[in-house]
Amino acid sequence: MPGVKHLIDCHCVLALYKQKEKIINHKFPVYSKVDNNGLIIPKLAKCNNCDTLHNVYDICKSEIKAGKDQTNVVVTKDDLSLMLPDKLSNLLIKIDSDISVWEHVCDIIEEERWNEIVVIKRDIVDENHVVKILEILSEDKFKIKSEIINSILR
Repeated sequence: MPGVKHLIDCHCVLALYKQKEKIINHKFPVYSKVDNNGLIIPKLAKCNNCDTLHNVYDICKSEIKAGKDQTNVVVTKDDLSLMLPDKLSNLLIKIDSDISVWEHVCDIIEEERWNEIVVIKRDIVDENHVVKILEILSEDKFKIKSEIINSILR
């Protein structure tokens, strides 16, 4: 069954926002698997900014596990790279994909959900959102494309 990518709110603040009057907490992406009842399967995830350990128990919901920041029980990109074909691992390393992308790609391969797409990078160019998309056609065949999503309503 497909999972879902969602954002988890951490207690940390990116350096970019530290001098602002209104504090904006950092959010980081997480890929969570869904059970047969449509519920998120709880998992541990580390913040990609401060390494704080979170117990993710629902979509966009987690609780911080204080004092456990140094734990090595969380799945890493290195762990996931062992489960992927080399050229796919090399691509994700080259574009510095987030751990949530790695987990999504591994999930697709593991469950053989061929022709599924994953947004592996996104950026804003001028006033448009540009996404790099990975389409996984089989375990050893995939396609990469870039799409512009116009974000201005006319």
